[in-house]
Amino acid sequence: MHGSVWSLLPFVIVIPVAMWTRQVIPGLAVGLLAGAFMLHPSPVGGLMGTLDYLVRELAVPGNLRLILFLYGFGALVGLVRTSGGVAGFAMWLEKRIRSTRGAFVVTWLSGLATFMAPDFRIITVAPIMKSVFTRLKVPTKRVAVVIDITATPLSAVVPIGTAFVGYMVGLLAVANKQHALGTTPFRLFLESIPWNLFAWAAMLAGLWYTFWHRASAQRVERVSRRQTQKASRVDGDDSDAQSRSRARGDIATGASTGSPASAIAARRLATEYGEELGSSEDGLGGLDAGKVAAKANDDEDFPDPVELVAEKSAPRASNLLIPLALLLCLTLFFTWWSGHAKAPGIFGALAQADASTAMLEALIVTLVVTVLLYSVRRQPIARTMFGFMSGGNEMMGVIVLLSLVWAVTAVSADLGFVPFTEREVSRIVPPAFIAPALFACGCIISYVIGSSFGTWAMLLPLGFSLAASTHASIPLVVGAVFASGTFGGFASPLSDNTVAMATVMKLPIMSYAKTKLMIALPVAGACTVLYAVAGLTVA
Repeated sequence: MHGSVWSLLPFVIVIPVAMWTRQVIPGLAVGLLAGAFMLHPSPVGGLMGTLDYLVRELAVPGNLRLILFLYGFGALVGLVRTSGGVAGFAMWLEKRIRSTRGAFVVTWLSGLATFMAPDFRIITVAPIMKSVFTRLKVPTKRVAVVIDITATPLSAVVPIGTAFVGYMVGLLAVANKQHALGTTPFRLFLESIPWNLFAWAAMLAGLWYTFWHRASAQRVERVSRRQTQKASRVDGDDSDAQSRSRARGDIATGASTGSPASAIAARRLATEYGEELGSSEDGLGGLDAGKVAAKANDDEDFPDPVELVAEKSAPRASNLLIPLALLLCLTLFFTWWSGHAKAPGIFGALAQADASTAMLEALIVTLVVTVLLYSVRRQPIARTMFGFMSGGNEMMGVIVLLSLVWAVTAVSADLGFVPFTEREVSRIVPPAFIAPALFACGCIISYVIGSSFGTWAMLLPLGFSLAASTHASIPLVVGAVFASGTFGGFASPLSDNTVAMATVMKLPIMSYAKTKLMIALPVAGACTVLYAVAGLTVA
C-alpha cells in the first residue's frame, strides 16, 4: 500500500467531500479518518491513529507558535473593534471626502490601514463608504466591488501583519519539511508573492474599473440590474424563494448599521431554508458563525455582541492606527533581528528570518501595549477582556482547519504520497503545465467551496510534490496555488466576503456575486495563459 495509488485516497476523499458539503473541515476530517484506518485497519486502531496524528502535529513547536499567533491576531482585531477604533477610523475617513474621485481614492488608500483581513476591511470601510457614495449618487454595487477587490487580493500579497501570512507560511513549513528544499518557509512565501498573478491582475483591473473604464462599470451595472430583475420574477413564482427573499431583506435592513452579525444571520437563515451560503474558514474579521447561538427568523434581528459593546466606546481612530502601526513596525524589526546574523543587508536578513517566531513576538508585544493603552484611556477592563476573548475565539475555525491539514498531510506522507506523486504523476503532467493546471483546478474548487484557506490546504501538498519531482519552479507553483484560492475568496457566492459585503450594502447575494464573476473570469483566463508561458520560460 505504501507508495501506491492508495496513498492518494485521503486527498481524493477531501476534495469531493468538501465540494459536496461546501465546507472544508468535514472533507479533511473524513480524509484523515480514511488514512488512519488504512494504516491501522481496525475500528479502535483507526480512531487511535486519528487522535495520535492530531496530537503529534499539535505538539510540534512551530505549529503551536502558529496557533498562538492566529488566536492572538483575532484577539487584537477584537480589541480594536470594542475600543471604538473602527468607528473612529470611519469618521476620520468621512471627513476627508470631497468628491466622487476623492472618495474612490480614499477607498483605495484605506487599504493601507485595513489590510489585516478581508472581513475586517469590509466591516471597517463598507458601511461608511456606502453612506458617502449614496450622497454622491454612485451605484452601491460599484462601490462594493471596489472595496471587495482591495480585500482578499490585497491581503494575499501583503507580507507582514496579516493572518493570511501566518496561515500561508504555516502551510509552506509543512510542505517544506517533507521535501527539504533548503530554504525557509517565509523566504519561499516572499518569492511566491510576484507569482500570485490573480491578486495583482485583479487589483489592476480594479483600478481600471474604479477610475477609468466608466463605460464598462455602467455596462456591468446594467447587466447586473437585469439579472436582479429576472431573479425577482423567478422568485415570485416560488413560495420558498419568496420566503428566502423576505428573510434576506429583513437581515439586510438590520445590516445598514454595518453590523457583521447580519451576515451571520443571513447565513443561518439560508441554512434554515436549505440553502448553504458560505464556509467560515476565512472569517478573520468577525464573521464567524459561532458568534450567535440562537437562530434568526423573519421577525428577529440578533445584533453582533461585539458591535453592541463597541457602540459604548467613544470613536477614536488612534485606537486602531496605533496598534496597527506598532504591529507592522515590530514585525519588521523582529523579522530582521531573527535573520540579521545569517545574511547581510535588510532584504537578506528578512529572507533568512524565522518569520513565524518574529510575527508571534511582535504580536505579543503589540497586545500588551494595546491593553496598557486602553487602560490609560480608561476603557473598562471587562470590555477589554471581552474584546480579547471574543476576537480570539473567532479564529478557532481557522485553527481547527490548520490542525486537520497538518494531520492529513502527515498521514498521507506515511502512506507514501510523496514518492508516488514524484514517480507516477510527474510522468503524466509536463512541468510547463503544472502551474496553469493547478491554478485552473484551484479556481474551480475555491469557487465551489468559497474558501481560499481550504483550497490552499488541499492543493499545496500536491503542488509541492509535482514541482519537486519535475524540477518546475516551486515559487511559481506556490504562487499559482495561492492565486487560485484568491480567486474563490473574491468571486465565489459562498465566500464570507461576498456574503458580508452583500449584506452590509443591501445587495442580492447572487446578483452581486455574478457582477464580481464578470470581472474575475477574464482576469483568471489571462492568468492561466500567463502561467503557461511562465511554465515554459521560468526554470
